[in-house]
Amino acid sequence: MKRCLLILVVSFAFVGSSQAGTRMLHFIYQPLTTLGTEGDPAVVVARVPVLVNAVPESVLGAIAWPNRLLQSESANVTDSNFVSLLGIHLSAELVSGRHFRITLDLRDMRPCEPYGVTAEEVIGGTIQCLKATMDGDGNYDSYELHILPRKDDKTDWSRHEGRFEAPHKRKTP
Repeated sequence: MKRCLLILVVSFAFVGSSQAGTRMLHFIYQPLTTLGTEGDPAVVVARVPVLVNAVPESVLGAIAWPNRLLQSESANVTDSNFVSLLGIHLSAELVSGRHFRITLDLRDMRPCEPYGVTAEEVIGGTIQCLKATMDGDGNYDSYELHILPRKDDKTDWSRHEGRFEAPHKRKTP
């Protein structure tokens, strides 16, 4: 009985310690709107801190998280991240080693016109954010990007798709 109790206590301690050590501070890039500012409408690629699980897929997924910027009491911008604001779905899947498959799903994307920017600018900024986040982190060697377009979308998104290598990987002979 003592042995069973000891195994049970050790198991709970192990599970608790594995959960406690997984959350980390990471810096990612997000495509932010100038909504609520006096500036012209634009997609701003910004480096932001996030608390995420130490799993590389969750770090990439954080690029799509809503971002309520620190703001004065008179401002009321609930989300400044174009990815979440427009309903773009971003998924990252580990394929092998440190190679990932990233999908930008635009099928539920809302119109960009109310924000004074184009879909091309938003997707271009989002891709910049993906590359900057992955290039700045040694956990990623390469990734392939896939874009699922909206129904009846005439934009040629294929020019953004492909396989990319992180700079630290390209420097290796």
